[in-house]
Amino acid sequence: MTHQTSDTPRNPRRRYIPVLGAFVALVLTFGLAACGDDDDSTTGGDGTTSGEAKNVYLNAYAQEIQYFRDWQDGATAASDGLGWSVESEFGNVTPEQQVQQIENALVKQPDAILVTPLDQESLSPVLQQATDQGVAVITVGANVANPDSYVSFVGRDNIELGREKAQYVVDQLEGEGTVGIVRGIRGLSFSEDSAKGYAEVLDAEPGIEVVDGGFAGGFSGDLGLKQTENLLTRNADLDAIIYDNDDLALGGVEALKSRNIQPDDVLIVGTDGGDVALDAVEKGDIDMTISLCGYAEGLLAIDTLNTFFEEGSVSDRVISETEMFTTENVEAKQAELTKEECA
Repeated sequence: MTHQTSDTPRNPRRRYIPVLGAFVALVLTFGLAACGDDDDSTTGGDGTTSGEAKNVYLNAYAQEIQYFRDWQDGATAASDGLGWSVESEFGNVTPEQQVQQIENALVKQPDAILVTPLDQESLSPVLQQATDQGVAVITVGANVANPDSYVSFVGRDNIELGREKAQYVVDQLEGEGTVGIVRGIRGLSFSEDSAKGYAEVLDAEPGIEVVDGGFAGGFSGDLGLKQTENLLTRNADLDAIIYDNDDLALGGVEALKSRNIQPDDVLIVGTDGGDVALDAVEKGDIDMTISLCGYAEGLLAIDTLNTFFEEGSVSDRVISETEMFTTENVEAKQAELTKEECA
């Protein structure tokens, strides 16, 4: 089948590239200046001294997902520029392990915790404990249920992300077709909020039939393959499949090929925008992905944390940048954008 293409999202996205670019320049400058100092003070973004160096603990729940590695790399680079020390860990896609890791980190009395929580409910108590101990908690990319347990959430609007992906599919199908959906993890705010965005757009289109592929239970290619096989068993005549992330989508591409269905015949949409996924977009195996711009998001998280330390308060929700890559624009955008913007 032939799909029309459009790179224009339904709603304009907020852009933070100028702010992040300035911030990166500042932290690099001050980081170099700090090499000649013998005291424990750090220089803030306004040129003032923000006090002793901070100890920051980073935790994301899955090392195998590039987005998590990217935001930790960005946060580490920004922290280094401010003269802060960083310890980072990854959970094993297990809420209990992530809770235990944070409990262990609290024994070392960090000044701040940046965390992408796997489960909205299970991490709230330990993050509340951290907050009660005076630790500044920032959730990155996904959130927890208790708003009192963190200082700020830094990440994109995941409901809007779902809307944008679904609207892209509607536009390409011209409002007519059968759309499968493969979601990630039940209870993860990213998956739950994205699903709200999918439904808001797709349910409003009378010419669109939705086939729910359920939750894969994770974000690996193997799980994407298995979930897509189950989806195709229910309905082999799909015009499009929306995946919560690119690893699931890449597994789905293999499931299609195993049934002699060419990826060109099914519109494939994912999220994350890692190197492997962008290569797949360039090849045409994936039609569109929305990069979460993880490195830039890590920079923004540390910028937000530094503002909190300097001013004593910060917005409870800071929206980060995303970038849409399609088969038509991926090569040009990769050449144009830096990782500080959205590589």
